[in-house]
Amino acid sequence: GSRVVAILAEAPTTVLQLPRGNLEGVYPRALVLPFVMHLIEKGRYGEAMEVMRRQKIDLNLFCDMDPFNFLDGGVASFIAQVDKIDYLNLFISCLFDGDITEWKYRVPAWFHRSTNNDTEESWKKKDNFDFPTKVNQVCIKMREVMMQFESDGKTSTGTEVNGDHYLLPILSTFAKQSPPKLEDALSMIRRNALSKGSPCSDNKSPLLGERAQSSIQYLAFLADYPLLFDTALGMYDFDLARAVARNSQMDPKGYLPLLKRLRSLPESMAKYEVDIRLERFESALTHLVRSVVTASDTTEASVDLSTEVMSKDDQHFERCLSFIEKHKLHRLGLVLYENNVTCRNKILVSLGERLLSEGDGQAAISIFCSVDPPEIDGAKKAAQICGDWQSFFALLDESIAKDSEESKSSQRMYFADEIANEIAAGMNAVCGKRQGYERAARILLDYSKDVLGAVDMLIKAEMWSEGRRIARLHGRNDLVKKCIDAAVSYGLKCIDDFDNRAIEFKETNKRYQKCLVLRKDAKRKEAAEGLLDAVADDTESTFSMASNLSNTSLRSSMSGSSVGSVTSVSSVISAGDVSTFSMISEEDVMKHKSKYNKLGGGKKKKKKKTPRRSRNRIMPGSEKELNELVGLLKFNCINEDYYKIITETIAFLLQVGKQSLAHALYESYNDLLDQIDESQKARKESADKEMEVARVEARREGRDYDVVPIECEAEINSLFCKQLPSSIQQVFSFLN
Repeated sequence: GSRVVAILAEAPTTVLQLPRGNLEGVYPRALVLPFVMHLIEKGRYGEAMEVMRRQKIDLNLFCDMDPFNFLDGGVASFIAQVDKIDYLNLFISCLFDGDITEWKYRVPAWFHRSTNNDTEESWKKKDNFDFPTKVNQVCIKMREVMMQFESDGKTSTGTEVNGDHYLLPILSTFAKQSPPKLEDALSMIRRNALSKGSPCSDNKSPLLGERAQSSIQYLAFLADYPLLFDTALGMYDFDLARAVARNSQMDPKGYLPLLKRLRSLPESMAKYEVDIRLERFESALTHLVRSVVTASDTTEASVDLSTEVMSKDDQHFERCLSFIEKHKLHRLGLVLYENNVTCRNKILVSLGERLLSEGDGQAAISIFCSVDPPEIDGAKKAAQICGDWQSFFALLDESIAKDSEESKSSQRMYFADEIANEIAAGMNAVCGKRQGYERAARILLDYSKDVLGAVDMLIKAEMWSEGRRIARLHGRNDLVKKCIDAAVSYGLKCIDDFDNRAIEFKETNKRYQKCLVLRKDAKRKEAAEGLLDAVADDTESTFSMASNLSNTSLRSSMSGSSVGSVTSVSSVISAGDVSTFSMISEEDVMKHKSKYNKLGGGKKKKKKKTPRRSRNRIMPGSEKELNELVGLLKFNCINEDYYKIITETIAFLLQVGKQSLAHALYESYNDLLDQIDESQKARKESADKEMEVARVEARREGRDYDVVPIECEAEINSLFCKQLPSSIQQVFSFLN
């Protein structure tokens, strides 16, 4: 029923006449925002601050309207016009990384057209501003301007300021940055306290004065006292740490003995203790190393005490080395002991052992060899663990270079058998099984002259041609026959294996087709149920949204009138009491189990345990069954390694006069290949027919037919066996 009487031209005020006749002035947000934006655009920051504080407008608008212009020249004008320290602190505390004109206070389109061209161009450049670092940029710029004003003794408008006029806002900029620069803030407090402090008769520290303590209290308002105390300790200024802890809630019995003990220690050891407390381990190691250097410099030179000094130095280095190993600071340790060859070698050995324990054997070999002289035993151990047998035997020969020939030969044979067995057993896990047998054969042949062992390893690797070559080279016809017999036996096993693979692949492929149909039907059913659940959720969400809004309005109406007062706390609590409700009826509340109350006191029936067989049984059409079928299909196809062995076996059998067996193996492989292709083709054709029938039926019923993809389909459809090499096919084309 109120009437609009007037809208003031110089203020965002609307005058209303109420029905009873009195006049009221209101500030609509639709008038306040354009008015404030106009003041900011004209550089009238002082007036804008007063309006924005009264109307509770986000102060980020000062920067977000035109960030480049604000940082270039607007900051100096802003600080000069906003002359109240509390206002500056309020502005700094409100800053956050982001652009409020994008979502909170959008600039109207007509506002851009009403401004001059220079301002419009600067707004177009706004997209290039890095808003994620806005807070840091504004804090740095404001700090520079305020410190410049203090050094000049006046602001840009000519207002005189003293040397520490902007101390609190500057501290706010340090604390607001990300990460907070608390150390710089404490350094400024200490510098101001020492420069302003006057000598006292009782030798009281200037840091305990009223000015410094008030600055520390303000900084603690922006950061926690424990963090400030740790920062002061990290500056190794124990007087400053005491000044910080003095007005905190820290127990004097805790920090006073700590500071007293740190003052009693030598400088380097005190810094080391502080670094350990703050978990700055690299700095701690640096100070720990320097502590012995300082002690050595201050110790008087004496011939009689040289042995004692050396023993102390050795003990100190062992302490440093233990610290290096505990915190893995070998890189820094090598730098700190760069000129001490003995200590550097010990650190390198420790680094090699660490790399070896982490499983990086190759790097450990290089580190052990970098020791002067090289640490042969450590390098051999690393080479043996990582399976680098070439490096191992090279290092072995280097270590036994001065031994007799008989000793050399015996050691080579001993280690050759050990290393060959380890590689053949796959203990190093650095190569495949076949490659491991090949390496073991070479080691036995080169270092122990064990032709029999080498040929046995090659037979285990199915390398018939190489085994025959080694046997012929050393005149061992018995081993040549052994290679041929092994190849014949392997060929016969392959023929049986191919027959079994063909049968199992066809049976598995049929079961896979049925399982695939069941899995697709299950997925369609899950999709349909999910759609129904989504509809139900939408219905429930409408009720929950309405209830949430009602609860929110209840809380806001009960606490909105008492913001910032003690009564607001009670109103929030009372709102919580009023809005608390229970979904349990009175009868359910009274339920409890006892021998006097029969409600809920009945005995629970024990559930029958599922028999173990049924628990381990795979359900038809389940995901587990599908995965097992996929694994079987992939297993029954010939992989690349098996294919290579078959090819080499057929070629070897042809060369040693076993043409009939080679031909049987060739035909058996081709038969497997054909049966797999036929099975795949039949399954795909059957699946296409079933899909077409289902599509026609769905069209007849007036519904869409959804094609449900299964992840493994493409992989299984592409399974096949490779054709044998053309050279082998050509041989059999002539022999047939």
